[in-house]
Amino acid sequence: MYWSEQSWEDIASIDKNLPVVVPLGSCEQHGKHLPVFVDSFQVSALVEKLEDKLGDRALFAPTLWLGASDHHRDFPGRLSLPPRLYTQVIQSFANCVIESGFTRIHFLNGHGGNLIPVSQALTDLVVNDDRFDGTTMTLGSWWQTAIEAIMPKNHGMSTPNLTHACEYETSLMLAIREDLVQLSKLDPVHTEKDRPWASGKWRSRIEGFHRFHRWTSTGHMGDPSQATAVKGHSLLEAVADELAAFLSDFSKWPPMEPLK
Repeated sequence: MYWSEQSWEDIASIDKNLPVVVPLGSCEQHGKHLPVFVDSFQVSALVEKLEDKLGDRALFAPTLWLGASDHHRDFPGRLSLPPRLYTQVIQSFANCVIESGFTRIHFLNGHGGNLIPVSQALTDLVVNDDRFDGTTMTLGSWWQTAIEAIMPKNHGMSTPNLTHACEYETSLMLAIREDLVQLSKLDPVHTEKDRPWASGKWRSRIEGFHRFHRWTSTGHMGDPSQATAVKGHSLLEAVADELAAFLSDFSKWPPMEPLK
């Protein structure tokens, strides 16, 4: 079910233990060949698939498309909130959901830059408000929740992992909005710098912090030229199946009662 299609009486009568899914997107550059709304298009397309699969077993909020993308500020086109303000937006959004009586919320993230401010927002709510401490509340980026489903061998990918405006994201966009993909604009003089904290011995053991223009000259990473719509449809279905399985499990998780 879509939150946006319900009346206030419908919202009042829905089972309050039903998972409320809050999709999080963004609006920032995705190379020269993709539109700035990629993350929001992708997470919204996944929600459409999930609504088809789950029907009235989940309630899907409208995509919160305005994210935390200030690290892309060196490329034109971003519409963004500063991380500190974004945490407040997330907290206000979550407060609205629980004031409507719901007790189970999953934030379905579609943009990497949202993760830290959303985590901060939810941590502050849990620490400072007993209502949220008693709420079953989770956060997951679709590519992390569905990490096994997006393995390159499953979709014929030539690159080993998803990055930014890459083969994976370009394939997804070819499946979702092919009319907005302009592969002819891929710059052959693309320079990409390896991020020391993202490879080698220390991979996944530390985090590094820079704005995006220090990683890539064009805004994209990997090899988008290898993208196809067939790969994108395969990815979309596999990720949606994995997310649907998670939400089915999530709907059955027992509340975390205080231990005595």
